[in-house]
Parts: sequence; C-alpha cells; structure tokens
Amino acid sequence: MIFFFTSFQYSNKATIFAILMDLIAYGLSIAGLIFLVLTFKFGAMNILIGLLLIALAFFFYFFLGSKVGSIIARKDFQKKIYTNPIVAYNYVNDGKASYDEIAAINPAFREQYVVNEFGKLTRRRK
Repeated sequence: MIFFFTSFQYSNKATIFAILMDLIAYGLSIAGLIFLVLTFKFGAMNILIGLLLIALAFFFYFFLGSKVGSIIARKDFQKKIYTNPIVAYNYVNDGKASYDEIAAINPAFREQYVVNEFGKLTRRRK
C-alpha cells in the first residue's frame, strides 16, 4: 500500500498534524469504500453513508491536512526563525535568505554561526 502524506520542511508540529489528518482520511476512505461494497448486500442506505465518509475523507485530507497544516507551519516557522538557531541555519543554508538578514533577527543564530572566508556557513569557534 502506498501512503502519500503532507510534510512541511521547517515545522515538525505541522507535519505531525498533517500526517494524523492524512491517516484519518485514509481510514475514512477505506470505510467509505467498504460501505459502498456492502450496498450490494444490505441495501441503498449504505451508498449515502459511503459517499458521506468519502466526502469527509476529502475534507480531512485536503482542508485539514493541507490548508490548516500550512497555517500551522507558517505560524510555527515565524516563531522558530526568530528563536531557533538550527531552523535559521537550515533556512540560510537552503538559500532562502542571506546570513545578514537572519543574523539581524535571530541573536542565537548570530552567536553560533558565521560565514567563513569561502562563503560557507560554519559554527563559530569558542
């Protein structure tokens, strides 16, 4: 079985939330398919329940997993970029911002890392 999940690069909290929502969506979609198959044996009421469960699975996967997860990731990243030197290091190392920009807003990052003579981001020697 292939499992597709949503992940967010700089926010573990949002990734865990999105994976949980994706798992719930997969469970709901499997239950919906089971209800649709049971229609042949138990009657037409199972079609409505099956379609409702599949619609709920889409809601969990696309809205909660992706949209709400990205909102959580954005808020978490905004907090971490100002306080967490490891997140700031990864952000600068990925080329998303310059050292000077992030060093100006994150003092812990500025104290721990420096750009060496080769232009690489390295840990300061104490």
